Amino acid sequence: MDKNSKDGQQPAEFQVIDKRHFLNLDQNDKTAAVEEKPRYPTFVEELIARTTETERRFEERKKQFNEEVERIRTRLEADLDRRLGDEKQRLVMPLLEVLDNLERAIEAAKSSGSVDHLLEGVEITATLFRTKLQSLGIQAIPVLNEPFNPNLAQAIAMMEVKDESLDGVVVDELLRGYKMGEQLLRAAQVRVGQFNRE
Repeated sequence: MDKNSKDGQQPAEFQVIDKRHFLNLDQNDKTAAVEEKPRYPTFVEELIARTTETERRFEERKKQFNEEVERIRTRLEADLDRRLGDEKQRLVMPLLEVLDNLERAIEAAKSSGSVDHLLEGVEITATLFRTKLQSLGIQAIPVLNEPFNPNLAQAIAMMEVKDESLDGVVVDELLRGYKMGEQLLRAAQVRVGQFNRE
């Protein structure tokens, strides 16, 4: 006879009482699948860990690089804006001097009532303006009495000429052309001589 069954008593049933407040064995779904993580050999796990760390560092460096590129772009745009402002100011200052002279010429003509003073003032101003343009490297293109060059001038009309030596030569300049160094700023507008051989 079993020791526990003295006097006809049933043996005590073995019970586990878990007093952890976060664990309720009755509520656990015993049919729920337990997620099993794949197990790899140690060297594979080390390689995976290294790869993950390398990818993390790469993303971090990429982010730093993009931020640096953005800072450089912002700095270059600000520098370009400042330089453009400086260049505009450098170009406008001589033009203000020309405008001042034109206004003086107009005032002088009003006070004296003479057109001669106005003409003199305008001529002085035009000379000053040409000088300022030359200081910027802008030159007028000499085309009058020269053979017509379509790279420098635009023929607006042909003019009949009596002298055969003027055939194909610029005989009238309607609008002066300008260049800056070797760059054409504006082509001259001209009339070209045409000799009638009949």
